[in-house]
Formats: sequence, structure tokens, C-alpha cells
Amino acid sequence: MRKVSCEIIKDMLPLYYDSVCSDDSKRMVEEHLSECNNCKVEFKKIQDEIHIPEKSIIENRTDSNVIKNISTSWKRLRLKSFIKGGIITALLIGIIILGYVGLFKWEINSVSTDVVEIRDISEMEDGKIVYYADINDGYSLNTIKYDMDSEGNFYMTPLRPLIKKEAQPPYGLEKGYDFIDIKVQEEFRGKEIKRIYYGTPKDKILIWEKGMVLPKASEEVEKYFGLE
Repeated sequence: MRKVSCEIIKDMLPLYYDSVCSDDSKRMVEEHLSECNNCKVEFKKIQDEIHIPEKSIIENRTDSNVIKNISTSWKRLRLKSFIKGGIITALLIGIIILGYVGLFKWEINSVSTDVVEIRDISEMEDGKIVYYADINDGYSLNTIKYDMDSEGNFYMTPLRPLIKKEAQPPYGLEKGYDFIDIKVQEEFRGKEIKRIYYGTPKDKILIWEKGMVLPKASEEVEKYFGLE
């Protein structure tokens, strides 16, 4: 076999080291290295330059694991912060909604009878008790709570939220006729109604009591409630 020059072998050493040369080229390089010290030295340099010491590999792996752990911890912290932020946001929104409902929608304040006038109390042909309520403090009213105690006292309590709204026409329950159907209420509650009050047990206006004779409702009132 023709002897191969060192220059050719040096060009092939990187391929030989990476095991990407053909079998024939591999044998040729190995035969040359067995005889040529200069090329052996050159090959040793390539090995030293490319080879990473085991200690360095371990350190690199350790550094990589540290980075991965830091990245994982950071992602967990981001997730926890996101969840925490979501919970806080939901709580704040809930508090705002509850505050709004409590102040503007939750009707818990009763109207003092000092600003209430009840007039034109009468009885309709079907037995309903009709009255005209005039709340003259300038604020609107949308809710009347019905309640009854064990002694047969029936209360119609006007309720408002903490934050009141000014009354604007067309008026609601603050100005206008309303009625109470005694028969329906007695059937529903299973008790006899003896008195009807507008207000609360401690602050009330008597509208009707058993045995009271009321004037007949006018034709206008009958028509207003659609009975004529």
C-alpha cells in the first residue's frame, strides 16, 4: 500500500475522531498512527481540545439542574401569584358588588310614619281594603313587606335601601293607591286578620280593624284596579 502523507492524515484526524470516516479511511489512519509519532501527538491535541473532563460534565449538569430548579420555582411563584391575584381580585369585586347591593338595593330601612299620610281608606266590592299612601319626604319607595303576628295584627312595612333615591314621576309606592286582600292573606297565612297597620309594630298607622265600617270605594278606584 502506498504510504499516505502526514498532511492527509492530519486532515482526516477530526473525521476519524468523530467516527464519520469510512472503514478503509479508519484503517488507513490507524496504520499511520501506529508508525508516526508526530501524527500521534497531533491526534492527542485534538482529543485534549475536544474532550470535556468528567468533572466539568458533572459541574455543567449541576449548573443546568440549578437553572432548571430556579426556572421551575419561578414558574410556581408566578402561578401562585396569579392565583393569589385572581382570588384577591374576585374578593374585591365581591365586596364591591355586596357594597353596592347593600347600599343601593338591599331594602332594610323602614320609612318613618312621620312622613307618611294615609287617606281615602275604602272598601271595594270584592272586599279588598283600598288606601292612598303619600310619603312626602321626596324619596322613592319600591318595596312593601307584609308580615303578621300571632295576635292577628297585619303590618305593611315600607322599606328602602340605605342610599335613598329621589322620587321621580311616574311615582311608585310612595304616592298612589294600593290595596290589601284580606281573604287571600288569611288563606295564605291560616290566621284571621284583626287589624291592618301601615308601618312597623313600633311605628304604625292603623288602616283597618275588624268591625270597622268603611265607605265604599269610588267608581274611579274600582276602575283603577280593573274591576269595572
